[in-house]
Amino acid sequence: MTEITSNGSLTLEVFNRLRDDIIQGVIRPNERLIAADLAAALNTSRTPIREALQLLEADGLVAGAKRGYVVREYTREEIVEIYQVRAALEGMAARLVAEQSGNASVKAIEAIGAHKDSLGRSDDSSHVVDLNNEFHAAIFSACGNARLEKLNRTNSQHFFNYRIAELYSKEEQLASVRGHARIIKALRAHDGDAADAAAREHVLDALEVTLLKIR
Repeated sequence: MTEITSNGSLTLEVFNRLRDDIIQGVIRPNERLIAADLAAALNTSRTPIREALQLLEADGLVAGAKRGYVVREYTREEIVEIYQVRAALEGMAARLVAEQSGNASVKAIEAIGAHKDSLGRSDDSSHVVDLNNEFHAAIFSACGNARLEKLNRTNSQHFFNYRIAELYSKEEQLASVRGHARIIKALRAHDGDAADAAAREHVLDALEVTLLKIR
């Protein structure tokens, strides 16, 4: 990441605000981000805005454009690559949790409730995505590998998480939730191979659905 200057706290605050807005679709793909406009909207100077935009560019969320930046819209090929990397990371994290973590960590992951059929039938897609994100973040937190967790955090910060979730059918949503249930079953059994396989399958199933939605 680009180094944060003496205005680091404000820069990080702006960065987090813009990143969250991009990921959640408040700021849309291909939307222009101009420092002067953002400074006025966020009631701050241009310096932390420019620094935050540089951080977002380093994370691949925006790209430099004439007179500012633009929110990146990923190609189909890039989305495939993102999910392939995510599948490998998720599989390894689930394996580590199954093989190295105690029952307390597994129970904490289960307590999130992202594996329940009732969630799969929910009409609140944002809530489904939020619990999904919490579930996967908890696995990475419990895996005990900070580098793996950091890689996943960078690879998972993309706008289509929320946008695609809005397009899921009830059947697809329920299938995703049941994928979480299979992961939890393997974690409970402390079966590293099964946890790895279930996590990879879950991510690659999500890729199939995503590719159908972006045609």
